[in-house]
Amino acid sequence: MSNGQTEGGAGIDTRLTSAVAAKLLEKLSALEKSETQFPTTVRVAAPGLNVWQWLHANREQTRIVWSNRDSAEVTAGVGTAAIVSLTPNSSASECIAKCRSILGGNADLKFFGGFSFDGTDGWEAFGAGRFAIPRLLFSRGELTLAVLDAEDIGKAKLELQQIRCDVEPYAKSMPAPTGRSYTPTVDGWQSRVDEALSLIRSEVLEKIVLSRRATLDFDQPLNPIALTQRLKETTHDCFVFCFDFGSSSAFLGATPERLFLRKDKQLRSEVVAGTRARGETPDADEKLAIELLTSDKDQREHDIVRKSIRQKLHKFVDHLDVDNQASILRLTWKQHLRSNVQGTLKEDVDDGVLLQRLHPTPAVGGYPTENALPEIARIEPFNRGWFAAPIGWIGADSVEFAVGIRSGLIEGNALSLYSGAGIVRGSDPDQEWQEVENKIQDFISVLGQ
Repeated sequence: MSNGQTEGGAGIDTRLTSAVAAKLLEKLSALEKSETQFPTTVRVAAPGLNVWQWLHANREQTRIVWSNRDSAEVTAGVGTAAIVSLTPNSSASECIAKCRSILGGNADLKFFGGFSFDGTDGWEAFGAGRFAIPRLLFSRGELTLAVLDAEDIGKAKLELQQIRCDVEPYAKSMPAPTGRSYTPTVDGWQSRVDEALSLIRSEVLEKIVLSRRATLDFDQPLNPIALTQRLKETTHDCFVFCFDFGSSSAFLGATPERLFLRKDKQLRSEVVAGTRARGETPDADEKLAIELLTSDKDQREHDIVRKSIRQKLHKFVDHLDVDNQASILRLTWKQHLRSNVQGTLKEDVDDGVLLQRLHPTPAVGGYPTENALPEIARIEPFNRGWFAAPIGWIGADSVEFAVGIRSGLIEGNALSLYSGAGIVRGSDPDQEWQEVENKIQDFISVLGQ
């Protein structure tokens, strides 16, 4: 193992990682002789650990990456201490409650995962909902090992012996696609947007979000860790994520949109709707921003989401503050209209109920929601799976979900990129096609296209 600079990042002295593994096993053994309250954690410092190379070295394991939009820190998990899956007859509330019962009030542990937008067809590796506590979590220069109960100590020892605590360099360069196809095609998109506009003219809908899948083919399997690393390096103001539950599939992306963050009674959410590309010069960029701020179509699309959030939350809050005027959220390749939402919840508001009330917002579904969702299922030629669905983490006393947009699904040698556009009165099919193309630019630029 080289200790020098590699394409995957700086290397690490393997003597250090051997020492880290030994310390973890030593502390695990000490738990057997102590009167510890479970669940618990075992921590060791891992200074200089290259998180991306560590994840790559453990490609036979479950791997999870989560990076908050407001931080440069990367949280990465390997292995599985516990997993909770949404069954066909269970609700989000039941799933979250089950996660909380396993957490047992331990604020050092979190479940990471997500829910499906509309089913599991083509997304069998992810299911209708799946959340995992990583066996070993790296964050802020430390490795944290999760131990759920006394009987779990032996399991943790066995799994720790399967998890590599060293690193493995890899090529950061990404292969070039050998082909690209669209579902629907340009003609299919045109007819679907025309159908949506007909529904809007008949006042069945005010807005509907239609999505497109762009599938890129490669002559070799893609490395999801390398791709996630590149997304982290080239995007800003985004939640960067990767979920690989030990299969040949990985769901990853860089989303700018928080669904909600709840800690105690405090709630934070936002409206992100209305899009323009970034300009090539500061003057061009500002011109596009002004165009977005003064666009009647984009402001109406944004107002629909703002109105929906007020309507859906008013029964659950003592106070709710929603920006009346949108500001510009500037990302690497795009800029959006954004309005902040802050509120104080009533007593004992269930996180699962909040999730069901807020998702899907009209930014990814439509309005009225109860009319838009059946039409999406009828019009779109594929299941969205985890695209545009809630992804994030569940803690003992808090929860955060982002919206899984600007995302892709790796399946062997193929990468399916998903993006959507809000259709309202005045939408133009050609412009909306260009919008969904712009929204996959983070991935396309990383792939050198």
